[in-house]
Amino acid sequence: MQGNLTLSRRGVYFIQLKTVTVWVCGIFSLSLDISTSMLNSSFKMLATDYDGTIATRGRIPDNVEKALLEVKQAGLLIAIVTGRGFDDLLRVCRQIKIFDLIVAENGAIIYFPSQDKIEPLANKPSIEFITQLMQNNIPFHQHRIETIVRRRFAEKVNVIIEEFKFPLHIIPHQDYALILPIGINKAKGLDKALSYLNITSNQVIAVGDAENDLDFFDYCGFRVAVGNAQDEIKAKADWIANKEEGEGMIEFIREYLLV
Repeated sequence: MQGNLTLSRRGVYFIQLKTVTVWVCGIFSLSLDISTSMLNSSFKMLATDYDGTIATRGRIPDNVEKALLEVKQAGLLIAIVTGRGFDDLLRVCRQIKIFDLIVAENGAIIYFPSQDKIEPLANKPSIEFITQLMQNNIPFHQHRIETIVRRRFAEKVNVIIEEFKFPLHIIPHQDYALILPIGINKAKGLDKALSYLNITSNQVIAVGDAENDLDFFDYCGFRVAVGNAQDEIKAKADWIANKEEGEGMIEFIREYLLV
């Protein structure tokens, strides 16, 4: 038997076999060519982070868009699961309509482009919290729900959260700290969206690059890290691309997913 067996921490996902030789009564053999891929498995969705994964300097290159459309044409849904603010994502992503699902603001908002349906999963922070940021001279950017500060202010923000018992938590993301309502992260946002699509987490392939993808990776059935991913993301990945950002996504799609 020749081929490749792919395993993950959740078990066997698929077997890719080239040839199976069957011996009949010890007299002669029959060789059968068998080719099964991820597309013949139970996977139903490719869900990807945006910045640093499929987008470079905020934009999805044309060749990455083409590869994603190939995935869609092969029968999988495609989704963005990002820490970007929702309105900011709509501004920079001209291909938004090709996606079946958007999970934005690190899980706080889900959006179905074909229906133009937006569902917030939490409330924006209280005016009292915003006032504390201002009084403590902490620069911030407020999206619809998610609040973003520079990472160097994260400890100071955490002191404010604990002192005033604000129902918030901080998710680190490279040079930034994402401030969100307790219980909100990429996995929770995706879980809510999947409940509308009759898809389970084990049927989702996750692609990412940064530490705010950790919950997302833990949640999904198969995990892919692009070549520029942080070490903790690569440590959780089932497959790691050699190439970076969108080129890494193309590598996964053309050399693995659609083979």
